[in-house]
Amino acid sequence: MMNKTKKSIGLYLTLVAGIIAIVEAIYYGKVMYTFQPVYYFLAGAIVLAVLSFVLVGFNKVITGFIPVVNAVLMASAAVWSASVMVNQIGYVVSGLDGIDTIMSFIIFCSIAVVGMILNIVASFLPVAKEAE
Repeated sequence: MMNKTKKSIGLYLTLVAGIIAIVEAIYYGKVMYTFQPVYYFLAGAIVLAVLSFVLVGFNKVITGFIPVVNAVLMASAAVWSASVMVNQIGYVVSGLDGIDTIMSFIIFCSIAVVGMILNIVASFLPVAKEAE
C-alpha cells in the first residue's frame, strides 16, 4: 500500500534539473564536435527525473538516491563532451581559432554544471514528506 506523501522541495529541484537536461540535450546539437554517449547520459537523467516524480510515494531510498545519480550523469555528460573538444580548445588557447568556435560548448557545459548543482542540492533535501 502506498503511503500518503506530499512532494517536497528536493523533488521539485530534481524535476527542474530534468528540464535543464532536456535543454542540454537540445543545445548539445549546436556544439561543433559531438559525442553520442553524451545524449545517453542526458536521456538517463531525464528518465530518472520523471521516475522520481512517479515513484515519490513508493520507496524513499530510491527516490532519494535519484538526484545523486542524476548529478553523476550530468557531470559525465560535461566531461565526455569535453573529450572531443580538446583539440578545438587548444586551437582557441593558442590563438589559431576564435572563441566563437567553442562558445556553444562553453554554454552547454555551464548549463550542465547548473543542472548538476541543482541535483546535488536536491540530494541533501527531502524528496517527500509524510502527509498528516
